[in-house]
Amino acid sequence: MSPNLTSKLTILLFGALMLCNQGVTAQFYDGLQVEYGKNRIQYRDFIWQYHTVGHFEIYFYQGGQELAGAIAGIVEETAKELTPYFGNKLEGPIQILVYNNIAEFRQSNLGVLSIEEEAINIGGTAKIIGNKLFIYGRGDRAGLERDLKGGLARIGLQQTIYSGSWKDALKNSSMLQIPEWFEEGLVSHLSWQKSARANVYAFDAARSGALANIESSEGDEAGELGSAVWDYIANIYGVPAIANVLYMIRISRSVEGGFRFATGLSLPQLMSEAIVYHKRQTPINYDKNLPTNAGRKNVRNALKDGGEIPFKLKKRYDYISISQSPDGENIAFITDERGQWKVWTCGVEEGSNVVRRAKHGHKLDVLKNDLLPMIAWHPDGTQFTYSIIQKGQPVLVTIRLDDNKAIQKKLFKIDEVLSMDYAPDGRSIVFSGMTNGRSDLYIYRIIGNLQEPLWKDRFDDLNPRYTSDGKSIIFSSNRPDETLRDDRENIPFAAPLDLFLCHLEGDEPRLERLINTPNIDERFPIPLPNDEFIYLSEYRGGRQEYSWGWADSTILSIDTVIKYRYFFDTRVLNDLDVPILSMHCDTANGMCYGVTEILQHSYRTKLGKMPKTEQRSAEKFQSIKDFEDESGLQDFEAPDWSMTFEDTEADIRAYQFEFEKRIEKTKRKSIDQNPVNTIARSSTTLKPKNYRLNYALQKLQSQVSNAFRSQFYRTYDGSVSSLPGLGNASEIRICDLFEDKHIIGGYNISTNLNNSMIGVAYYNLEGRVDKMFSIQRQGTTSLEPNSFNLVESQSHFARYRFSYPLDEVRSVRAGIGLRLDRAVTQGTEMFSLTAPNRWTEQVGLSVAWVHDDTRIPTLNIREGLRAKVWAELYLDGFDSSFGTVGFDVRRYFKIYANAIFAIRAAGNWSIGEKKLLHLLGGTDNRLLTASNNNASPIDQNQAYTYQTNITPLRGFANNARNGTNAAIINAEIRIPIWSTVFSEPAKSDLLRHLQLIFFSDIGSAWIGAHPYSEENTFNTTTFENNPITVTIDNNREPIVYDFGFGVRSRVLGYWLSADWGWGVDNGMMMPKRFTLSLNFDF
Repeated sequence: MSPNLTSKLTILLFGALMLCNQGVTAQFYDGLQVEYGKNRIQYRDFIWQYHTVGHFEIYFYQGGQELAGAIAGIVEETAKELTPYFGNKLEGPIQILVYNNIAEFRQSNLGVLSIEEEAINIGGTAKIIGNKLFIYGRGDRAGLERDLKGGLARIGLQQTIYSGSWKDALKNSSMLQIPEWFEEGLVSHLSWQKSARANVYAFDAARSGALANIESSEGDEAGELGSAVWDYIANIYGVPAIANVLYMIRISRSVEGGFRFATGLSLPQLMSEAIVYHKRQTPINYDKNLPTNAGRKNVRNALKDGGEIPFKLKKRYDYISISQSPDGENIAFITDERGQWKVWTCGVEEGSNVVRRAKHGHKLDVLKNDLLPMIAWHPDGTQFTYSIIQKGQPVLVTIRLDDNKAIQKKLFKIDEVLSMDYAPDGRSIVFSGMTNGRSDLYIYRIIGNLQEPLWKDRFDDLNPRYTSDGKSIIFSSNRPDETLRDDRENIPFAAPLDLFLCHLEGDEPRLERLINTPNIDERFPIPLPNDEFIYLSEYRGGRQEYSWGWADSTILSIDTVIKYRYFFDTRVLNDLDVPILSMHCDTANGMCYGVTEILQHSYRTKLGKMPKTEQRSAEKFQSIKDFEDESGLQDFEAPDWSMTFEDTEADIRAYQFEFEKRIEKTKRKSIDQNPVNTIARSSTTLKPKNYRLNYALQKLQSQVSNAFRSQFYRTYDGSVSSLPGLGNASEIRICDLFEDKHIIGGYNISTNLNNSMIGVAYYNLEGRVDKMFSIQRQGTTSLEPNSFNLVESQSHFARYRFSYPLDEVRSVRAGIGLRLDRAVTQGTEMFSLTAPNRWTEQVGLSVAWVHDDTRIPTLNIREGLRAKVWAELYLDGFDSSFGTVGFDVRRYFKIYANAIFAIRAAGNWSIGEKKLLHLLGGTDNRLLTASNNNASPIDQNQAYTYQTNITPLRGFANNARNGTNAAIINAEIRIPIWSTVFSEPAKSDLLRHLQLIFFSDIGSAWIGAHPYSEENTFNTTTFENNPITVTIDNNREPIVYDFGFGVRSRVLGYWLSADWGWGVDNGMMMPKRFTLSLNFDF
């Protein structure tokens, strides 16, 4: 075909590609590297706008105006509060992405491409410092402020360590490894400092000694332990010490060096001091209420001990919600395992059967929702209800104890249910529902499946409970008074919650304040008979009280009638020695419980008996607090330490000059105008602007590679090209603010300059269907086997694909592709000089089904299942076709700690007139190994058009077997040596990631229906001498296998794999074979 005609067809096909909504995906194009990937599903459209406040850009979409306004009112003051911790102000502009709720945040594409790429990147990636954070609505003002502070703290940490300039921002990650506990701990400390939640984890870390092994911590545990360390540094060495640590880390490029400069202590010494400090902060009676953890046997028992839970806990579950039935006979609880919820029930008796009632979601490493699901029991104790998010929409799930069926009912016009409670008659449910980040109370009518809001305002309304008569609702709120209003002003308001009572009688709900404590947070109210209630109080600093309140009255005046003043009185039932995260009651047995955490699992502890009306008197009230033993003690009279002065004497300690009095007067006036717990009181005027698409640098990567990195099979012209040669592979990526659109460019050039690749791709991840368009050019130089002429080949491949997610782990992918190949014979003499250029064109389709639910605890360690099944067909005019059908399934089983057993099964079959040459053996991206194995001759009678490698088969060189079809099975045991053998952290990156591998591979490549088919020319040798042809049957075993061991680790930022393998061919063991490669996974 002429070049001009080819160019015209290319333009026409390019236009067709842009109108199609299809694409292709990588199969065995580059060895074992098969494209999998999880999914983010968008159930709605996001139309973004933004406000500008100082150097902060606050982005929001439909329904998020009020949430963005609330953030705008406090963001500048919050940033100022963080300045002492980092020594400098935050550098802008800083983009704050506001999502209405966590379910819609999980629909975003933030980090969707980076997570998997970090797991397979063999070399370092430059650290690009971003000024972007996300916040989602949670219906709780205090939680919103914590999230904002934590997000700004994360940006401040990165700006301080990596600096904000462009030159300092490009720091190779291999030069400075920041531990997870360091970063997550500082963020957690600044978000939760001086709170009961911080005390829960700090006290437990000191009690268990977990801080001594902080380097081996990960996930939530890393943040909790790190927070305890930063709390110790801030309180003992002062806040400036934190800034000094961060600065010295940037200078010395050593985490331990930074701590040693600021504190004078090594990391082990620092952890020991932190343990001693937190033990001193722990209440005296803290240990009395918890199981002992002295000795390994007691620790093992404590790990399974849930306190007042009648069954042994399982380590793999997080017990996120627990509730006891009104009759006191059953317990319902919800567990979380990597994002998958399971609902269980059991009896209250020890040893009762635990029954699984429902399961929701997949096991994925997703952002955890710390808004825990609340279980509401029906008053008759025969069924219970909870809420889940399904396809971006809240759903009420009801389970009857006599039936395993789960009844689901969708809720409309709200985003999430935060907590709920049944009415005494069981005909309605009151719940705290969140809409656009704002929580209000709703009444849900079970008959009719209808819900109606009691009101809508900007204040938080949480933890609603019906009173015993069903005529009122008690709840927590931070509203300033009892007036219901629907204002939209962006005026910050106090975060601590008080208790209110909503009277339902009448046409409109009427509010009555029960508790008014500006500096104390009251939550989890539980109504009792006789207008009484109990609740949990939390003070600044984290101190908690289990309290009791009731309606009371006193005589105001006596005239013709007696006039009363009505009020609510409160008493403290118990000062909690063990800080708790939530509270609930067993009303049938009159016992109140709290839920805390020890050793990274939930623990249910008794708070005390529920109070009774006759205990209101002072004498009886003392018995509740267990003060009987102190009844004989005399009241303590505080001494008078005040000093008196004569008329001619002056108090020099309290003397003030006139200018100091003026300053003090000004300060008092400022304090009076700014009440406590309010960051700013001025209304913020916001002028939204429409978001305009812009791109920024997200990734810059350059590394050594020995792989083709092609998105299609390599051309076969009679010569085998297993590897391109060692060279440089670089990639640069830019994306928009929300990471919906990506432009990726890259190249790969070998040192011998004979093989090169360059390409560009565009990803559009907006909407339910993900789309991608890419163009790639690959150039190779090879020696023609017959004429021994040099041939330069250029392959151009364009594709347009789409991916439709079925759920978070499964997707269907399809696409269309166009390939254009040109082979140019290099002129060395007249015959080669006049040889015409050869052109080939193909266009085709591909489809694939993908499943991926794996998680990555650490480098080269996975858990879960990855599978892909595909088919592709390409046409070369109407005369010939080329295609493949194949699969690749990988399963990872946890053995112990992070040690895993991994197994892989894969296969590929050629279809069509043109064939794919499968070269079995060797490893991908190898550095030190022998060249191709010539033991398996290639059948030249087959119409081989393309070639690919089937790896790994580590006991053999490439081309141990070849054919039109191939299958392989790999099995490995991967043991992270340091974390498995030693409890103390490794000092170097090499030791930290050092892994011992035991492997075995088995595979075959063949022609025909199966490896033992008579069509398989591998087992025959033909000799021709006209007119006689002799064919000899070799009767060799077509299947080969190997076994061996290897080591893996990260060296100078590169993931190196060293393997020693022994191959077995036809029953004979081959000599030991050593391979060094840059390769993840198998």
